[in-house]
Amino acid sequence: MARHLLNTIHEPSDALKILVADTDGNSAAELSAQLTAQDDSFHVIFAAPGENLLAAVRSAGPDVVIVDMGRPDRDGLDSVRTLSTEQMLPVLMFIDVDDPAFMEEAIAAGVSSYHVGGIDVPAIKPILRTATAVFQRMRALRDQLSEAQHQIDARQTIEAAKRLLMTRDKMSEPAAHRFLQRRAMDQQKKLLDIATTLLQERPSKGVKRDE
Repeated sequence: MARHLLNTIHEPSDALKILVADTDGNSAAELSAQLTAQDDSFHVIFAAPGENLLAAVRSAGPDVVIVDMGRPDRDGLDSVRTLSTEQMLPVLMFIDVDDPAFMEEAIAAGVSSYHVGGIDVPAIKPILRTATAVFQRMRALRDQLSEAQHQIDARQTIEAAKRLLMTRDKMSEPAAHRFLQRRAMDQQKKLLDIATTLLQERPSKGVKRDE
């Protein structure tokens, strides 16, 4: 059930949507046949020749992206890198020429599964499952890292606000913390929001203490 993005065929709601970006334009039909031979519920969509990968993803809304390259194309990795940053989807890459340095660049760009040589029909389905599992694991780790960094940044902002109160208004550290807490309660805001606002108003004169 392969199609280009301009077609309007409606796929089953439970179909796995696979966007294929065939950079050479030579293996799209063969790839579609191999995918649907593995599972007729696969819904294969082809990016139009020369179409920007991110634009194709936004238009098609796929579950998985397959990039098929004949030879290493470092310019082509830019679109994969942008896709990894903005859309967060599993990306599989198949390439005909072995290039270890390019492989490392591709993985760093966000490729979940990298393969040299043609696509072996018996292997494509487990390859898809493995790539999706790896992607989900990496996304979970990225989310955890992002949350940890957010907590560190929030703590640093609150500490900076307390230091400002201690220096500018001669408060003790406990008094500065209580001041931020009371203001957060009074304004029904988060402590981080109060600290951020206070730092943005840094040039203003001291505050009236009500502890």
